[in-house]
Amino acid sequence: MILELSGDYLKAEDCKGGEIVEFIDAGVEAELTSPEGKTKKVVNFRIEVNKEAKQYTPNRTALEMFLTTWGKDTLKWIGKKFEVTLVQVNVFGKLKNSIVPRIPTKELVKVIEQPQVETVKM
Repeated sequence: MILELSGDYLKAEDCKGGEIVEFIDAGVEAELTSPEGKTKKVVNFRIEVNKEAKQYTPNRTALEMFLTTWGKDTLKWIGKKFEVTLVQVNVFGKLKNSIVPRIPTKELVKVIEQPQVETVKM
């Protein structure tokens, strides 16, 4: 399936930072085609932000953060929330804002906490 970037997407230029985003579906894999004809695979999610439903296509860094925190089963992401933080990135020589998710600390603590394993001295 080839999707165009149309519709109501969450975009960095529309954010102030601090918005709370909630996943409302498990996402759909899609293929985007750039104006130059290059394609790449992405995952589009339906989200809610400021009581509005929008589409969200996380970049690779954000997607890896979600996978590390919540696991590979995106059905379990439904209802999960993150806060929008904005950072400036260099895009073809111009600084542009990019969305970097900030996941609530209590969820990150679950990932960081590992059971203590005794080491064996040899």
